[in-house]
Amino acid sequence: MKQQNAVSSAKYRMLVGTIVFVFSLLSLRLIDLQLVRGQEFFERAEDNKSFQEVIARRRGVILDRYQEPIAFNEPTYFLRDATKLFSESTRISPQAALENAAAATASTELVVGMQRSYPFGATLAHVLGYTSGVSVENLQADRTLLPSDSIGKFGLERNFEMLLRGEPGAMQYTVDARGRRLAVEKQLDGTSGQTLKTSLDPYLSSIAAKLMGDLQGSVIISDPKTGQILTLLSSPSFDANLMTKTALDRDEERQRQEAVRSVLSHPKNLFFNRAIAGAYPPGSVFKLVTAIAGVESEAITADTTVEDTGVLTVNDFDFANWYYTQYGRTEGVISLQRAIARSNDIFFYKTAEAIGPDRLAEFARLFGFGKQSNIELGGEATGLVPDPEWKEQTLGERWFLGNTYHFGIGQGLLLVTPLQVSQMTSSIANKATHCPATVLGVLQQCEGLGVAQSTLDVVVAGMLDACSTGGTGYPLFPYNEQHRVAGVGPYEAIRLGAIACKTGTAEFGGNDIRGHKATHAWFTSIVGTKPILDALAVETPIATSSAELSPEATWHKVWKQQVLRHGLPETLAFTILVESDEVEPFREGSVDAAPIVAKLLKWMEMGKIDN
Repeated sequence: MKQQNAVSSAKYRMLVGTIVFVFSLLSLRLIDLQLVRGQEFFERAEDNKSFQEVIARRRGVILDRYQEPIAFNEPTYFLRDATKLFSESTRISPQAALENAAAATASTELVVGMQRSYPFGATLAHVLGYTSGVSVENLQADRTLLPSDSIGKFGLERNFEMLLRGEPGAMQYTVDARGRRLAVEKQLDGTSGQTLKTSLDPYLSSIAAKLMGDLQGSVIISDPKTGQILTLLSSPSFDANLMTKTALDRDEERQRQEAVRSVLSHPKNLFFNRAIAGAYPPGSVFKLVTAIAGVESEAITADTTVEDTGVLTVNDFDFANWYYTQYGRTEGVISLQRAIARSNDIFFYKTAEAIGPDRLAEFARLFGFGKQSNIELGGEATGLVPDPEWKEQTLGERWFLGNTYHFGIGQGLLLVTPLQVSQMTSSIANKATHCPATVLGVLQQCEGLGVAQSTLDVVVAGMLDACSTGGTGYPLFPYNEQHRVAGVGPYEAIRLGAIACKTGTAEFGGNDIRGHKATHAWFTSIVGTKPILDALAVETPIATSSAELSPEATWHKVWKQQVLRHGLPETLAFTILVESDEVEPFREGSVDAAPIVAKLLKWMEMGKIDN
């Protein structure tokens, strides 16, 4: 009996000890919850009463030279359950959005999103770029980004991302225990991105794009006095709206996605910006540098003459003039101005020999070749200005006289971008003052190149002759017959409206079965805009309805109003490249590139491009 009582007493003590231990733990936990961590849990509870929703960023607008938007935010509309935190959203049309806004209910909410819009589509795509949703890599690299953000992926949109991006806003709600929104506590307004002003002329660019059509190449139009670029076209292009605008209809969205895949895999590499990233032999447009280098280094003078014999023979190699190769004819004794007008290879072979390759390379670099312009776009090529040291170190080969001959006419190892040719032309137009190329509407710090005015006068006179009867730029002969004033200096002739030009036909690659190389076409020129402005100032009858106007005439009507309001540079530089392709492997500057400038000028004056 005593033994049983002892066991019962032990069990009782164990039970009491267990109860005391449990209540002690509960008391300690209660003290921890109430006293030690009470404030923390209170704050968590308060947080659970609130929900913060991010309001999309308002990206900055990009403007053209006339202060009109060429990239802006277009609203998109969604319907969702207004009482739930994470309800599904349904995309609706703008018309449906108006109807739902008018008949709003407590349980349905209209949400406005943003997508980027580019009114000039493919025309400005290589400059403006496009926006797209962020990737995991973007989020890891930039902790300020949100998963719902869209950022610039190309062109100005990418290079000026931080300026354009803006700051998101937020809406803070009170919610109940079931996660239903009860009331708006406060709204935090975001900050819009900054406006980016450019020097681009979308109307000139649109006409240039139409004239290029399916041709591969580039059109650059610039203001030599400021370096500002009005047109920077790479052809063929892509429609930036495809990358940003999703369709409301499911079938249309499927078609858009298929179009995006087609653009990304296109055999002509539509995203490649030929204007700044393509490196090509310049051909005869480089003879302008050879001419300036020859006079400035005193290797020749304006009166130096060379006899065109059709072919120069050096050891076992022949170096022919294009006129002899194509027509079996020679120019006879020829001086610098006439050599530029006729693009005479023999004259420039001998001039390059007299200058020497090292000195010629110095002048090429002086005019911007062999280095980037630092324009506000990514992916710019450097090109190549060869010299004897470079050839020996890179190729392990000696420099020969034939290399110098090829260098002097823009062939051989020399590689340039269309933008570099445009810069060279603009510097000559600006009396040997270089203003860095820019697509932004800002003033540039310009720099004199130290070339004598007398040298420039003879070179520009040769360029005027090239686009006048007897020169190589025959599509512009009628233009100069109408606009070139006799008896004035070359720069004054340009100011009054004449066009000065240089054609180029650049060989590249290996020989075909007939021993011929494929060729790219170049045309670079300077033209005064006085007659264009005079023509725009004349009141002309307009069609009674827009249906009577062609697209070119419609663009011209708007462009005319903008130019009369904002002005036009006194002088413009045009640089055209038309690449060789499978359809036409032998492109020529006078045949394929020059007509584009002739038609652009006709549109600027008359509003039409047909013959």
